[in-house]
Amino acid sequence: MHASALFAGLTSIECNNVLLCARLKKFARNEMLFLQGEPFNKLVMIQTGTVKVMQTSLGGQEVILRVIRARDTVGLHAESSIFTHACSACAMEPCRAFVWDYRDFRSIEARHPRITANIHGILSGRLMELEKMFSEIATGTAAQRLGLTLLRLLDRVGEISGDGVTVSLRREELSQMTGLTVFTISRALAKWARSGLVVPRREAIMVQDLGRFRSELNSETRKEILLQPSSQERLM
Repeated sequence: MHASALFAGLTSIECNNVLLCARLKKFARNEMLFLQGEPFNKLVMIQTGTVKVMQTSLGGQEVILRVIRARDTVGLHAESSIFTHACSACAMEPCRAFVWDYRDFRSIEARHPRITANIHGILSGRLMELEKMFSEIATGTAAQRLGLTLLRLLDRVGEISGDGVTVSLRREELSQMTGLTVFTISRALAKWARSGLVVPRREAIMVQDLGRFRSELNSETRKEILLQPSSQERLM
């Protein structure tokens, strides 16, 4: 847990002292860590398992913003006194997590100002990632959007084995992350499977050669750029 971005720059003793102020809690699969709209009163750091962070639209549609794993933190805000949770967090598998009451955590920050700087760094990184994802959704093809999302997931929460790298997500969850229909996702995965790039499973996707998958995706992206008409051609 000392390798968490939240603890960057702290000594092992300081990390242990902060962890001692938390309670260790277990979450069952599909159990909510907190709900969108709830008062912002706790910070959660995942020790084991994976968690999806999602937001519900006014129409009731769920959008997955990110998937996090051990040593990542949910429930972060730069200032907690005036916020309710803008999203929900749900355990995708049995998880254990350190949970701090945020009032207590503010006292910890006062003793360790480095943690405040780390929080701002984490939030800044997440904002940049969301901006990049928005750009991909606005400009990329369906295959590019799906491929880039898979690459992020494989890098962040992929499970490495002798056969390849596996990410445990259902088609519906990929749909919530990319804005694509389940049919479009299944069609793209079937095409990649025929090429030997992926091995689709019921609730997971395995990439046998991550380097080849990344290279093929970059190649497809370059082809799309070359096929796009120039600004002069669009004016003709």
